Amino acid sequence: MPQLIAPHHIEPGIKKYQGVIDHHLQQLINNAKLEYTPYVFNDGRILLVMPGNLSAFLYANKEELYAKLSLE
Repeated sequence: MPQLIAPHHIEPGIKKYQGVIDHHLQQLINNAKLEYTPYVFNDGRILLVMPGNLSAFLYANKEELYAKLSLE
């Protein structure tokens, strides 16, 4: 189950866990007509950040995220 992340924790978390944008996952999210920026952390977790860093959802791994996305 994803964890809701408050805005003031987003940037520090990306820096601390060396988050990088996953361009393949970004393409899948765009195809699903969702507006998030996906960061992959060095421990495999995925952070989906809402536009404007309003909030984010933290997933344990890609499998958990894929189970929640509807990519039809």
